[in-house]
Amino acid sequence: MRVKFYLFGLAVSLLYVGQVMGQEHRVTGQVISGENRTPLLGVNITVQNSDLGTITDLDGHFELEVASPQDVLVFAYIGYQVAEIPINGRGVVDVVLTPQAIAGQELVVIGYGTQQRRDITSSIFSLKEASFTQGAITDVQSLLQARVPGVVITQSNGDLGGARVIRIRGGTSVNAGNGPMIVIDGVPIDNESAIPGGTGITDGTRDNPLSMLNPNDIASIEVLKDASAAAIYGARGGNGVILITTKEGRAGGVPLTYSTYTSYSTVSNTLDLLDAKAYRAFAADVGATPTMLDASTDWQNVIFSTAVSQRHHLSFGGGTETSRYLVSLSYLNEQGIVLNSERQRFSVRLNMNNTLLDGKLRLALRINPTFIKKNNTPYQQAGGFEGGLFTNVYKLNPTLPVYLSDGTTYYEPGNPGIRNPVALLNGIEDVSQNMRIFFNGTVEYEFIQGLSAKLNLGLDRTAASRNIYQPRSLPYAAAFGGRADVLNNERQSTLFESTLNYRTNIGTSNLDASVGYTFQEFENNGFGAIAQDFVTDAWSYNNLAGGANFAEKPFSFRDRNRLVSFLGRVNYNLAGKYLISTAVRREGSSRFGSGNKWGLFPSGSIGWRLSEEPFLRSIDVVSDLKLRASWGIAGNQDIGNYRSLVLLGPGANAVIGGSEVTGVAATQLPNADLQWEETSQLNLGLDFSFYRDRISGSIDVYTKTTTDLLVEIDVPQPAVVTTTLANVGEVTNKGIEFALNTVNFSTPDFFWRTSFNFASNKNEVVSLGDDKDKFITTGNVSGAGLSGVQAQIIKPGEALGTFFGFKFLGYDANGEEILSTEGGPLNDGRLILGVARPDFTFGISNTINYKNIDFRVFIQGVQGIDILNNTRLEYQRPSNIFNGINLMAGAVDDVKAGIDPEAAVAYSDRFIEDGSFIRLQNITVGYTLQTDRVRNLRFYLSADNLFVLTDYTGYDPEVHTFTGRALGIDYTNVPRARTFSIGLNIGL
Repeated sequence: MRVKFYLFGLAVSLLYVGQVMGQEHRVTGQVISGENRTPLLGVNITVQNSDLGTITDLDGHFELEVASPQDVLVFAYIGYQVAEIPINGRGVVDVVLTPQAIAGQELVVIGYGTQQRRDITSSIFSLKEASFTQGAITDVQSLLQARVPGVVITQSNGDLGGARVIRIRGGTSVNAGNGPMIVIDGVPIDNESAIPGGTGITDGTRDNPLSMLNPNDIASIEVLKDASAAAIYGARGGNGVILITTKEGRAGGVPLTYSTYTSYSTVSNTLDLLDAKAYRAFAADVGATPTMLDASTDWQNVIFSTAVSQRHHLSFGGGTETSRYLVSLSYLNEQGIVLNSERQRFSVRLNMNNTLLDGKLRLALRINPTFIKKNNTPYQQAGGFEGGLFTNVYKLNPTLPVYLSDGTTYYEPGNPGIRNPVALLNGIEDVSQNMRIFFNGTVEYEFIQGLSAKLNLGLDRTAASRNIYQPRSLPYAAAFGGRADVLNNERQSTLFESTLNYRTNIGTSNLDASVGYTFQEFENNGFGAIAQDFVTDAWSYNNLAGGANFAEKPFSFRDRNRLVSFLGRVNYNLAGKYLISTAVRREGSSRFGSGNKWGLFPSGSIGWRLSEEPFLRSIDVVSDLKLRASWGIAGNQDIGNYRSLVLLGPGANAVIGGSEVTGVAATQLPNADLQWEETSQLNLGLDFSFYRDRISGSIDVYTKTTTDLLVEIDVPQPAVVTTTLANVGEVTNKGIEFALNTVNFSTPDFFWRTSFNFASNKNEVVSLGDDKDKFITTGNVSGAGLSGVQAQIIKPGEALGTFFGFKFLGYDANGEEILSTEGGPLNDGRLILGVARPDFTFGISNTINYKNIDFRVFIQGVQGIDILNNTRLEYQRPSNIFNGINLMAGAVDDVKAGIDPEAAVAYSDRFIEDGSFIRLQNITVGYTLQTDRVRNLRFYLSADNLFVLTDYTGYDPEVHTFTGRALGIDYTNVPRARTFSIGLNIGL
């Protein structure tokens, strides 16, 4: 039986009205979701072996006249299993549809089109709204985290709207980007942060560009993991592609939905620092005489508070079979667990679809403006004499007070390097604002049946600013009379695409062919000015002219790049059993050398549906079984602009006529041979479904090789620069992925589904050029006395993210550390200490519904990953107490173990920790009411980051400090929160 699916699926009722008139048996009923017991609007209902059919209304109700009371009704809805229900003479047929995640016939978004899941021959993982992560979700990445095998998403820290690190099937690059390409409603977006960076004490903020997208607006997310799926995106598909599709309106009435939650967040973990009693005792034991007063202050406790956040989301939409719309409005007010940290997001979305000329002309419009305002936390992710918020939280000894008896803030006399963290939070103003507008319009016309042309126009524009003021009232800032930074940045991308598509049926087979042309331009510009030496703090950052000292010159910049592409793809389905797909993209990038601007990115895949063969068709247990194999080449051009050209900048100043004249000198050498990295990938997969989709899943094994690595190489001296970017080297990734979905129970009153995913990846640097002994060190270690120390090595035979350093062997008779002196990759005693990549990752989710009660639990796990606890390295140093600095409790144990209290502490394997963890990420319990006046009324309680099972001694094992090319370093990061939420969803 062939079940017809319609992408928009809402014109069916009018098509069949004339055919159902006058039939002899009338059937009514309601269709609801087995996932959350809510009515389903627009379910496609047909009579088996007939052209009769209808769709459900706003309340999930339907009415249909059939020829015979013994007919069979077929219920089909995207994201749910097809249900075939015999009428058996009944007049009322109520149906519960079971969600599906992998098997079945739902439509899946692929590059430049859609395809039925059952016909996919490459590695594409699809998540529908019903499978998204629950809880207080504020960004897109949280919907995906630990849901997709092979996709590792690391939350850099607990900062509001902080950056996330996404890796699909391991890292592939040394100097180029490793993040995936992001496409929203067919438009590749600029996934670079527009928020200007800070300096010194304010340099910790890293913005998440995808925070502009409201998770409530998302209908589905597809992840293109192998090169066969991603090669259609050419020079940007080498690290995988994430396709995001937003919701659309449906024909019918005007359903109104409102959702809200209020959440309460507290810090989930604190570090084991010495309290006042232990600090005094340790000082006495080692003979230290730091400044000590009578206070007993927990400096972690005084900067953390209970954060109260709220979100409101309102959406409404409707229309007719030819004109549909959806409008959503969203407001998020998110407080951080750190004092005076807050983020607000205002978002509006309008999605419109129109069909004209008897369905031949289809128009679509997407407009999404978003405004974000944030009070940034002044933390710092690199060592420096200024010291950020958490540096001072750890430094200040617990015998010192927050405030003096007269209410003024306490500052330690004669020690400006240690700052009162409460004063920093109350005194420093650091406000960023971000206005982003996303526009997408498409026009599609069908010339003849099966042949259509489509134009796609896109605009993604961001205007961001960041204003910082460090007041004179802070002793350290008084030294330079206060400082004001006014920074602005604008980013814009424009897109033009035209595609031609032809679909036809050839007997029992079908053909789908597409060709297209794309053009996209990215532009970035900004400016900034900094002033110091103010006579008053009253102006804050609003009057730069009030500063007498412009020690740093104002700056401005502008750069852009372009991509031009020609693409083609053919999908062929032979009798539903043999599937073939091939695609090619020829792309030109302005970023590369004059002789290498164009590249070719081919791909191909095949599939064999074993379940359609005679030897399996008669086995009822097997619902679907498909073998697939794919191969392709994709690229990576994420290196920044103008890297192939000679660049000039200020320098080589001269004195002419008694005055200094600014000179111009080369800051970068040209490289006309520069080209993109190429990633080829072979993928073998098996999709399976048993017992009428009660058990479904997939298994994938892959190997991918990245060649022409973009690496900074040394330039023979003398020269104007020391390094230049060139294509040398090779990296491989090999892995296995497994996904399993089971419907354990499915009755009208009880539904239970389990989803499990597992992935393992092995990464290896094969070469870094012709020199077999070449290596690169990276990962700056922060802290006093650690300047110039690097924690990781990039070397053939090792994985990206490999830690190396000295092995700790104990203490000598003088209490000094004994470190390894022989062996290692450089034969200098620095050994391989671990790898900041997991051996495997997994995720488990359970969804249970009992009548009107729903329960969800989600667990994620990361195993076999190593982390450098750089925070412990600096603050588990017994000698700190002689400088009036607090220290971690482990330092007391180190002294007992034999270290001299005044001895130096080096970076060694002592501070490489196992970062494996199992996290109870979310538990949600809800209750749904349905009344005549309210379509859906759901109350729920939710808990996020409830607990973490780990041996890691830092705030949280899921961490990333931005230290160049390094992974897995933890230094003075904002801790994550534990959040409890109470929410309400209303559907009218």
